[in-house]
Amino acid sequence: MSKPEDLAQRVLNIAALIPPGNVSTYGEVGKAAGVGPRQVGSIMRQWGSRVSWWRVIKADGTSHDFDRAQAHWEAEGIQLRGKSVRMDLCGLDHHDLEQLAKPSAD
Repeated sequence: MSKPEDLAQRVLNIAALIPPGNVSTYGEVGKAAGVGPRQVGSIMRQWGSRVSWWRVIKADGTSHDFDRAQAHWEAEGIQLRGKSVRMDLCGLDHHDLEQLAKPSAD
């Protein structure tokens, strides 16, 4: 597997910030990384296995691979309604992601 390029690395770094028990959408990750949701999807498809890929989902709260994601969601206590993540309980927007990306002032 090849090494991610800078843009891809930026997306993967943001995706890696999503804490257990939370999710974000391709669009919100894209806003935080300065790219579009389709680019995030493409990057996650190619290199997403390097991060907790099940935490980056579609805007409707679903995953492209529900069967594989469901076990991770259950292990992390991510709340579902049917086959959709309860975004109102677990979702992070780009502002949340940008806050997580800021260096701590220790």
